[in-house]
Amino acid sequence: MKARDDFKRKPNLNYEEYDTDKIPSNYLDRYDPILEPWIGKKITLLELGILKGGSLQLWHDYFPFSKIVGIDLNLPEKFKPVENIYMYKGSQADTKFLSEVANEIAPDGYDIIIDDASHIGELTKIAFWHLFDNHLKPGGLYAIEDWGTGYWNDWPDGKSLDYNIFSQPPSKVSHFCVRLSQKIRRGLLKFTPNFITRKLPVLSATMPCHSYGMVGFIKQLVDEQAASDVTRKNLSGKAERDSKFKKIIITPSIVFIIKADDHIN
Repeated sequence: MKARDDFKRKPNLNYEEYDTDKIPSNYLDRYDPILEPWIGKKITLLELGILKGGSLQLWHDYFPFSKIVGIDLNLPEKFKPVENIYMYKGSQADTKFLSEVANEIAPDGYDIIIDDASHIGELTKIAFWHLFDNHLKPGGLYAIEDWGTGYWNDWPDGKSLDYNIFSQPPSKVSHFCVRLSQKIRRGLLKFTPNFITRKLPVLSATMPCHSYGMVGFIKQLVDEQAASDVTRKNLSGKAERDSKFKKIIITPSIVFIIKADDHIN
């Protein structure tokens, strides 16, 4: 693969030098616009799951003069880290270990954290909330790769999705909602909180949804993004707190979470 002309991180960067699946999978096309605010800055980046080490070298060249930290259960024997690349052996689910590394290498917090480790929902969840709450700077970025494993039958915590659940014939609830919206639109009914309460048993049908493995965890993150509405509880209620997220961006294969600027660890 040829170096891209618009790749601003290092002149004449040659993709063929990096032994990482991020390149053939075109992950950098998704990373580039998200990482733009950190370009040219001296940052500290943590990657969980480093396989052969090629991605660490890539991030080293992507962010010159920055600290690049990698954690894995098995460190690559053939990869020889250059200056400012650090590797630690351990589990993403070992929160004590994660804090020890963070306190040593990034006492002020990480700017960017990338999870390319187990792709197991529960393990990813443990690492995410511990690192996000305690060791990611306000305004920092947390990227979770390969969340689609939750749709795979041959993945430990995955299960295939039957798309037919989205194309079921209209139910009685669906017909009722159509008639209800038509009456409201014509002014035959007034849409008020009390009206909603009276009709709630009929309107509160559950939407079919896939919630296995990484997919289920990502959908929990969507709930956190909606924290102000979740804690508000009703139309006239007052939000008890805002989301810990400034925003969440869901793309094929990668989810990006940007921490709120005013989030206190």
